[in-house]
Amino acid sequence: MPKILKPPPRGIMDHLAQRYRQGRIAVSDFEELKHWLESDPEVPLGMWFKRFRRFTLVGEGALVKTFLADGMAAKGAEVK
Repeated sequence: MPKILKPPPRGIMDHLAQRYRQGRIAVSDFEELKHWLESDPEVPLGMWFKRFRRFTLVGEGALVKTFLADGMAAKGAEVK
């Protein structure tokens, strides 16, 4: 199982920053994500998602793709 690519590619970081500017994620969300990433989690090769308190992180293999707001459906395998 792959590990998440750190740091994420620039395009993905720009996308996440845009979500922050739109108010879809908060600073506290980034802190929660930071702590999880520091645990060096393994993720599936295909589509996956990780649920947090206020958002869901979606990725594919080693790449983080986007944040989903509460109520938005995620595809792939759930990462614990």
